[in-house]
Amino acid sequence: MQLSIRRLKSAQSAVNASDAFRALGSVDVKVVMASGKSAYLATFRAFRCSDVRRIDAAETRDGDFVIEMAPREWDDYLDERRVGEGKSLAELDLERAIVKAANPRKKQDFYRYHQSLQQFVDALVDVVPTSRRAGRPTY
Repeated sequence: MQLSIRRLKSAQSAVNASDAFRALGSVDVKVVMASGKSAYLATFRAFRCSDVRRIDAAETRDGDFVIEMAPREWDDYLDERRVGEGKSLAELDLERAIVKAANPRKKQDFYRYHQSLQQFVDALVDVVPTSRRAGRPTY
């Protein structure tokens, strides 16, 4: 279940149609998701994901921060999230420092927006937010 532009575009559509995503608040950040030699840039503006595209290594500097895991780590992480056993991105970062940023303020942006980013990543594997399952907020 690797990262791919098709899967990321699907997640983009899912969060843009999600009331639960909008309820988390405005997001203004560019996130690079890196997996081995592949990298993708997801741009969030206001209450939506405005763009997702594949980028080359030089373009990773365009992101506010990079979420980086080896392909096998992404696969394992997404599989764990899909079955409801995976940790959050924030928990993984605290354990394994998966988020890289050029400066401390940019790293803080990750924690500022982590709930919205988690919902985006969960949309990669069709995780149904608790708010849709039980009628109450997830976060």
